[in-house]
Amino acid sequence: MTYSIIGIDKEKDMLGIAVVSGSIAVGSRVPWVRYGIGGVATQAYTNPALGPIILKLLKEGLNPREALEKALASDKMREYRQVAVMNWDGKSAFYCGKMIPKEYAAYQSKNSVAIANLVVSKEIPKIMCDVFENTISIGLDEALLRAIEEAHLMGGDKRGDHSAAIIIVGKTEYAPYYDKVIDLRIDYSKDPVDKLKAIYGRIKKTK
Repeated sequence: MTYSIIGIDKEKDMLGIAVVSGSIAVGSRVPWVRYGIGGVATQAYTNPALGPIILKLLKEGLNPREALEKALASDKMREYRQVAVMNWDGKSAFYCGKMIPKEYAAYQSKNSVAIANLVVSKEIPKIMCDVFENTISIGLDEALLRAIEEAHLMGGDKRGDHSAAIIIVGKTEYAPYYDKVIDLRIDYSKDPVDKLKAIYGRIKKTK
């Protein structure tokens, strides 16, 4: 019951995920990212194990579609899952099970892939990707935040948006032990997107 977008900035060698949900603490289970490997958003009736499983398969050399299909093959409740995957080359894949909450949809573009379920409009994934592609030149962080903000303004989750998160990984001075460039979460709020943006804005001012 969530909407997510995975995006990549190939020039700056970074990949990130932004996610919003009517559920509490969405950032604790939906987004999974590893530098040099890729990202996974696993949602609907969420199976959080799919995140690390798919990242492991990507690391082993499978492409996003292969990794996604292999991981789902052993999930007996796969028809209740919605998953998006992107590797470090920017190639992506998604899956929408037949039993996930409506309205649901998914969309791929050049540098992003988005999925959504139990949202007010099937257009949300496409709009998120369009916003991302039109703003990636400003920066990966801004593009991801603007993408979820646009979906939020459209109405987002049918239950109302209550939590949000953004995580971006890249090459850091602490590699390979720590790859996070940004890792922010709002676990519960009546306006989680605005609060996420406000915290991010404070961080930018200190840089």
